[in-house]
Amino acid sequence: AVGAAAAPSPLQLSKGESGFENVELGVIGKKKKIPRRVIHFASGETMEEYSTDEEEDEQEKKDLLPPVDPTTLTWGPYLWFHMLRVATSTLSVCDFLGEKIASVLGISTPKYQYAIDEYYRMKREAEEEEQENKMSEEAERQHQEQQNKPQAEAPVQTDQPGATACSSFVNVNFESEGDCPPTAENNQDVVPVPP
Repeated sequence: AVGAAAAPSPLQLSKGESGFENVELGVIGKKKKIPRRVIHFASGETMEEYSTDEEEDEQEKKDLLPPVDPTTLTWGPYLWFHMLRVATSTLSVCDFLGEKIASVLGISTPKYQYAIDEYYRMKREAEEEEQENKMSEEAERQHQEQQNKPQAEAPVQTDQPGATACSSFVNVNFESEGDCPPTAENNQDVVPVPP
């Protein structure tokens, strides 16, 4: 029969073949991106640089409008060509000058930016003040707890390290000028100082 395909036998399908042809699907209408340039590094690595969508759009726009030679045009299209060229260049100049004048006059800045800045400054100051109050209350509470404890309950603690195997000795000698009688140097106290 014409147009009828032969069905695969069960023996062929059992070998892992599904009976269908594998077709790689892609996005229809999108062409594969070709790298704009390929950079080769000394280490042997390569990097492909692709153009952005904006650059592709600009390229398509250039492709849509082929270059026109005004010398070959008749009077109507010739005048229309020059009128469009003058209008687009005038519009570009006005756009550029408008941006510059707006920035000089401050028109492009937000109207109430000063109020927004003041709000955030006040909020930051309030948070800092609140944090200072918490810290001072905590310090005051700790001070009150220390004052309320009786001296007998809390023994005096010193933060001196215990004796070590290796001690340093410091020899301190004070000399006075004329008011007190001189002392003998043999009566010096040797005091070990921890490292």
